[in-house]
Amino acid sequence: MAYDSVEMSLREKLAETAIRAYRRGLVNGTGGNVSARIPGRNEVLITPTGVSLELTTVDNIVKTDLYAAPADPDSPYKPSKETGFHCAVYRVRPEVNAIVHVHPPYATAFSHRFQDLPLVAVGASAGLKRVPCIDVALSGSTELRSLVEEAFSKDRSIKALLMRAHGIIATGPDLVAAYDVADLVEGTARIAHLVVGLGIPVEEAVEVAFRPIPR
Repeated sequence: MAYDSVEMSLREKLAETAIRAYRRGLVNGTGGNVSARIPGRNEVLITPTGVSLELTTVDNIVKTDLYAAPADPDSPYKPSKETGFHCAVYRVRPEVNAIVHVHPPYATAFSHRFQDLPLVAVGASAGLKRVPCIDVALSGSTELRSLVEEAFSKDRSIKALLMRAHGIIATGPDLVAAYDVADLVEGTARIAHLVVGLGIPVEEAVEVAFRPIPR
């Protein structure tokens, strides 16, 4: 299939990001999805449903409009069932051009607390500011899409969300930035897990991490 140079470049970067996320251990099996907004267009590229992120290719990535309608209904590949919440974020946050939704173990474990992720490192406090947690809902459901849309609309400064018993959503102005946010969220959750194991109160660790950050 022929793509113009802009779309081809973005497809290549999206495939690279999806594979990188899988090999980093941010997701397993056929879970997770990665998307990007095509510059200057009301169109989105997203990984296909039922295909491992490790097997993402330029040609199995699916194109949709901003309301999740596939641009090529005859394609053998179908967009991720989570396309609805990806598109919702793009609609309410025009500065977001890429989204990485994965199921990293430490961050997913912390999501069961149904609280903000404890930002226990200076890098996380500076780079993330806050990572709230939304409640659990069925994958691909209208309810989940609404929860995601509400969270990103309510606090326009957030870059990432915990999804209770599900995983995380990380956003950025491009795919590299969105991947880095996802990686930082999981790394922070792992440090928080170690902090708890050392018997240090999480609240104390968060307070220390935020001390150098201007209020």
